[in-house]
Amino acid sequence: MRLGASAYLAHGPLAGPTFEAAAAAGATLAFTSLHIPEDSPSGARAAATAIVSAAASSGLSVVADVSPNTARLLGDSPWDFLRSIGVARARIDFGFSVPEILSIAAVLPIALNASTLRAADLAPFADLDVELIHNFYPREWTGLARSSVASSVAVARQFGWRVGAFIAGDSVRRGPLGEGLPTVEAHRTMPPLFQALELVDVGVDDVYVGDPALTDHTWSRLGSFVRDNLVVLDGIAAPGVHPAVIEALAVPDRNRPDAAEAMIRLEHSRERFAGLPLPEVGGQSRPTGSVTVQLAAAGRYCGEVTITLRDLPADDRVAVLGALTVPLAALGDQSLTIVLG
Repeated sequence: MRLGASAYLAHGPLAGPTFEAAAAAGATLAFTSLHIPEDSPSGARAAATAIVSAAASSGLSVVADVSPNTARLLGDSPWDFLRSIGVARARIDFGFSVPEILSIAAVLPIALNASTLRAADLAPFADLDVELIHNFYPREWTGLARSSVASSVAVARQFGWRVGAFIAGDSVRRGPLGEGLPTVEAHRTMPPLFQALELVDVGVDDVYVGDPALTDHTWSRLGSFVRDNLVVLDGIAAPGVHPAVIEALAVPDRNRPDAAEAMIRLEHSRERFAGLPLPEVGGQSRPTGSVTVQLAAAGRYCGEVTITLRDLPADDRVAVLGALTVPLAALGDQSLTIVLG
């Protein structure tokens, strides 16, 4: 997965700090939109240049979203201008004919709209340097189903193209609505890492943070995933859990290859936990997201750590060590670590 960050003309001062934080998290891409109706042509060229310059300073390659409205903002020869300031790719949003798109592609590599175009619409561009990038949806309830994104990936693979999509931020959200900028509606209130995991699960190659800022904690969690293929699951420890057990949970592990339907079973946990000071009493309720361990009464399963994927009944052989404070999303072969505060 490639990671991208976004900056907008109306949030220019955020571009530098956001791109620096993104690059530290392993991002290689940047996104900006150059056709937002609320933006003013006054100073637009200078603002666009500053955003692209900030991205370049952090080593990020810029995709600029364009439509016929881009000429209103940037003036004459907008595509030559974008190439001159270092934009790497123009994403064609709407409003252009096929010949017009081909003329833009003669100046800059292009990305096409994965949310609205079908295979027949894409065929005229089959021999070009093209990526597909989805829309984001600023208004609540207007985002796509995850299945729609999966379908777009299948179409892209016919052409050998990459697919990008957006996740909503958890810090500064772009106005005027401030309701987040995800591609998938179900992601609007989900932590960014788990939005990204779900997109990767359906085959998305490039994940862009649509909103102009994330918290430092979120960049850290995304960075662990992008750089190390490590998913960090945050949670709260149950009362009385021994510090040695909490420390052992932070050692990276992974779900077993024969993944259970009802729980994540940490593959190497038995050898690490069987000799630790585990809780003496089990039998607690196990709602979704519970972090549990099998006790001595479980025999050879003693020490196995699991995370419940649905509500499970209490079991005297199982003690609850804590509860995740983040939702669970699809996990592939990524390593995971559990941090209980």
